[in-house]
Amino acid sequence: MSTVLTSPGRGAALPGRTFLAVDAGNSKTVALVVDGDGAVHGRGRGGCGDIYGAASVEDALAAVFSSVDTAMADAGVVPSDLAAAAFCIAGVDFPEDAVFWEGHIRERLPELGPCSVKNDAFASLRLLDGTGVAIAITVGTGPAVAARAADGREECSGMFVFDHLGGSGLGHAGLHAVARSWMGIGPDTSLTAAYCELYEVADGWELRHAFSRRFGARPASDLWRASRVVLAEADAGDAVALDIVREQAQAFVRYAGWCATRVGAPLASGELPVLLNGSVATSEHGAMRDALAAELGRVAPATRVVVSSTSPLCGVVLDALACGGVDVGPDLLARVRDDHPKSFLLT
Repeated sequence: MSTVLTSPGRGAALPGRTFLAVDAGNSKTVALVVDGDGAVHGRGRGGCGDIYGAASVEDALAAVFSSVDTAMADAGVVPSDLAAAAFCIAGVDFPEDAVFWEGHIRERLPELGPCSVKNDAFASLRLLDGTGVAIAITVGTGPAVAARAADGREECSGMFVFDHLGGSGLGHAGLHAVARSWMGIGPDTSLTAAYCELYEVADGWELRHAFSRRFGARPASDLWRASRVVLAEADAGDAVALDIVREQAQAFVRYAGWCATRVGAPLASGELPVLLNGSVATSEHGAMRDALAAELGRVAPATRVVVSSTSPLCGVVLDALACGGVDVGPDLLARVRDDHPKSFLLT
């Protein structure tokens, strides 16, 4: 992130109020300490922060709080310096999940000011105009869909996603398509050559074996990087890849419609704008965002659709500032930008 103001430098004592922003997902957890203008003074990074997705609850807690500790140490602050915080965490799916995290946050940061704890699907909502009144479809390693109405009602997809979506879903669907093609029970696809090259195997049999054998199999997470292959082949016109992407887009829009209805603003009404975000939706390969825009245009033609290239973490920063009473208006939105080492936000 950058700001027009000069910051005292990371590791220096901050003269004003500081804020903590944490975005915890299944592929990584990232934490920032910022000042009231959104300028970054400390960063921290860890592993999976989802209590449902991590190897254990303890591992999820360690990922989140080690990231927080690193960010505070990097900024040279202590918990009592934090005016407010926002945590957007994958797996905050039910009320008791929020209570769980709130308890641990207050235990570890007892002097912390106001604090917001929400599902990571809410992270992108403020990126559109600062109000947070919108629908967000975030297509990253996994799916995240959320809606917030002007009256404050909120809903997110959470545990009510029954499709394998996001980059992980694309990678798995591509593997299945290659295996079916090799078996002769599915159509030919350019994904075969692309997957075989990516994973250095000879054919669909070897590809399936590499990921499903009992001993020495590649981890399922290794399929995440194949999402770019599916998008690239879809961009190139491969019918199988296009179908995979379109099916995902249709599912995402169905979940967005459900969230919108739950907050009293049906998708087709056009009352809430839709923000598209996440590494898959904003990839250099446009297949997913094109498919999402096309599906939204079909089912909700009155809806304004905006693509954001700003990371959801910036939205969490805005949540933290708003939680601390900072006016999240156009000026602040214009200053808050991604400005991190290349590896910091990589999955």
